[in-house]
Amino acid sequence: MVAVQAAGGYRRRFIQKTEEKVVALYLGVSPERLWLYTMLGAAAGGLLMALVSDFKLLLVAAGAVAGFLVPRFYLSNMEGQRRKKFDAQLLDAIPMVSGAMKAGMSLLQAMEQVTREMGPPIRQEFAHVLQENRVGKPLMQALHDMKNRLGSEDLSITVNAIGIAQETGGVLSEVLLKIADAIRARNRVRAKINTMTAQGRLQGIVMSLMPWFLALILFLLDPDLVRPMFTTSTGQIMLVVVVVFEICGWLVIRRLIAVDV
Repeated sequence: MVAVQAAGGYRRRFIQKTEEKVVALYLGVSPERLWLYTMLGAAAGGLLMALVSDFKLLLVAAGAVAGFLVPRFYLSNMEGQRRKKFDAQLLDAIPMVSGAMKAGMSLLQAMEQVTREMGPPIRQEFAHVLQENRVGKPLMQALHDMKNRLGSEDLSITVNAIGIAQETGGVLSEVLLKIADAIRARNRVRAKINTMTAQGRLQGIVMSLMPWFLALILFLLDPDLVRPMFTTSTGQIMLVVVVVFEICGWLVIRRLIAVDV
């Protein structure tokens, strides 16, 4: 009964937390279905490790946990991809807003023009801001909520600049153009850094995947040679050591190639 109650409580928390991301990402998938996929992933991971390890409880549990985490990684990846696409569209939207304001439009009218002429995700986010403003939320508050929801550095710079310009009485259209130039300069530096660190990232990926690839090849050629790694205590200890060293090595490589711009 305790286990059932704990599982039910975790399910409710998972659905509640996932619903926020589903709505923010406009996935169109219900949180209940994502919970079902999570359970199926856990079952598939546990079953796979059970077949490989002759039903060793520890490894079956590890496989179930890995399968359980797959939907979370999927959501995080989609969130990152959506943020990148938004940042790319933002560079086109800022000059559009600036030009519309120079032509005599207000900031709200300029944002409406962006929703008409550009596609998702920036159309969805700007439309959400405009809808919140129509129901009574101040425009700057709606923009700050969008900034917090997306977690985009470029959007954060833009929203902060808009707020400062409105407080100090600056020419917002000119401020937006300068912000766009600054973002382009940062992107050029980022692209150069990504090019210089591409070899390090590739080496990290290759070195991380090579042991598992070789283990898979050996398992396909001679399963009895690899099975003791999963079925004996010594092999399981070695497997844990390998996983720990893999994680440490990957974190070190990421730390070495990480450069803040």
